[in-house]
Amino acid sequence: MSYEILDCTLRDGGYYTNWDFDDELVKTYFHEIAKLPIATLEVGYCNHPQPGYRGEWCYLDKTRLDWVRQQIRPDQQLGIMLDAKDCTPERIPELLGSLVGTVDLVRMAVAPKGFAHGVALARALKKLGFRVGFNTMYLSTYSEDMRELRPILEGADVIDVLAVVDSYGGCTPTRVADQIRRTIAMFPGIPIGFHGHDNTCLAYANALAAVDAGATGLDSTFVGMGRGAGNVRTEMLLVHKSAHDTSVDFDAVANIVDQFETLQSNYKWGSNLAYMLSGASNLPQKDVMDWLGKNRYSPVSVVRALKNQSNALLDDRAFPDLQPNSVSAESGDTVLIVGGGSSVVRHLDAIRRYAKASGAHIIHANTRHLDLIGTLGQHELVCLPGHAALQLPEGIDQTSAASFVVSQPPRFLNTVPDSITGPVFQAAPYPATGASILGPVSDIGPLALAFGVARALSARNVYLVGFDGYPNATIAQQELAIETQATINRLASEPGVTVSSLTPTLYEVETRSIYAEALAVAG
Repeated sequence: MSYEILDCTLRDGGYYTNWDFDDELVKTYFHEIAKLPIATLEVGYCNHPQPGYRGEWCYLDKTRLDWVRQQIRPDQQLGIMLDAKDCTPERIPELLGSLVGTVDLVRMAVAPKGFAHGVALARALKKLGFRVGFNTMYLSTYSEDMRELRPILEGADVIDVLAVVDSYGGCTPTRVADQIRRTIAMFPGIPIGFHGHDNTCLAYANALAAVDAGATGLDSTFVGMGRGAGNVRTEMLLVHKSAHDTSVDFDAVANIVDQFETLQSNYKWGSNLAYMLSGASNLPQKDVMDWLGKNRYSPVSVVRALKNQSNALLDDRAFPDLQPNSVSAESGDTVLIVGGGSSVVRHLDAIRRYAKASGAHIIHANTRHLDLIGTLGQHELVCLPGHAALQLPEGIDQTSAASFVVSQPPRFLNTVPDSITGPVFQAAPYPATGASILGPVSDIGPLALAFGVARALSARNVYLVGFDGYPNATIAQQELAIETQATINRLASEPGVTVSSLTPTLYEVETRSIYAEALAVAG
């Protein structure tokens, strides 16, 4: 069972870190990987500038790649990936010409609809002298009809290695083996590889099935780090090789694994119920990643929505619209919105003094500090965006201390479970338009719903506590921060409305002191 390993940890793992990696981790990775029986290292992307932030390993240049070349063994191939959809053949010399002699292999991952374009890129790459790799994406969508691959035959003379990719991670070993055999027969003379994803926890089994069927190369990453559920684990393939008479320095393996296990504890890649369901249903990992990262919906609802399974899976109930007279408070034009940040606990005494003295409406934007219900004001409003209701603590005094506010229908099931006994109102989010759509349901964030509550109550003074921001944000947190900032900016621009934070915040918003405000309202 002979095969070569192509490790693409930094390239594929960059989907979690925005292609930023700590220098010490990078040094350890290359120092140790030079001791291991790994044939090719695909270390990142070479790209033209694109919108949004991406780190060094997404925009590799000759200086960095020359350094990498010096770290690895002379017999190890140095590879990069090209983002095929954002490149044209004419721009290949400008982008990659300086890397000839440093980079050995340039690969591209191409969807079936882009195969002809990929072949044109392959010809431009081959003309410069690179070895060319072609990754055919979405194996599960075309494996029964090999005619999808025919456009690649036009470039068979310039493709050095072709890998089939189980993009959705839902294939079985039998299906993978069959596809490898078909691909070998269709492209005689071209080495065939396999890139598996671990949505259904079959990546390793599928990799071995691919090799049994004739694949000569396997893509993998340390600790399986990669988009969505991740990939075949490089260390597992090395264990497998060591059992088949290949010498492996497991001290070197352990040193690399230690580094990436630390990252895994932060970024939480790996399979879960949502990835299992999405893999079995041929749903894109990126979409599942995006929605799960917001932590607003149950995994099952995310997958159902992406499959557009609406019919009997929605909550269409209408609740009374929230209005100024729905709840009582002494200061009807002022609301205090409580976020989930730790500053709420740090400044709790001052928040309580201000809330009780001001008589402001208290709005909980999420369920993080619901242990405070009944201690801040006479009556408090709790926003339940997404599936926040599933996180309500047991024993909450629902009837006397709080009312609940949900978005307007349609909603996912369990948005308003039967266990809620307190009054339930509905409110339009703020802003009322522009929300992204998750299947049949609008994606309403906690602050958008809380601001909707403030508008429904005709509030003119909107104070925030516990909106701390994210000092060391993950990619998902960065996206949430951008969304939160945009929502704050929108309401703050409304005539006659002031938006201020009364606790420290990283958001760009007028900031006051909860201590000063508490003194002022106390008289």
